Amino acid sequence: MKSHFYVIFKEELAQREFDPRETMQWLTRDTVVTMSWGFHSPKNWENKGLLFKVNGALHKGFVCITLGWNDTYTVTLLNNQYNLTQEPITDIYCDELQYRVDILVETKETP
Repeated sequence: MKSHFYVIFKEELAQREFDPRETMQWLTRDTVVTMSWGFHSPKNWENKGLLFKVNGALHKGFVCITLGWNDTYTVTLLNNQYNLTQEPITDIYCDELQYRVDILVETKETP
């Protein structure tokens, strides 16, 4: 049986294939920031998503990043049971990806 998140991922979040290694370069531009999230266990989801675990001050669980047809990222926060913890954040450009994930996972600024 497929998890609830897998159904949401396939039907709503996953739009197009992308290279998660390139996305990782944007996420790890400043390694101190990425390390502050407790970042670990990145996984490529069918070349349509990057899923990794975090242990930040604001969010503990998973982060899923997908790429839309308009070449912007969507960031989805999930708890440890893969349930959405809030609505996905859309229209994130590559050069602001690390900053926007940091806001959601570690800092208290408004995204």
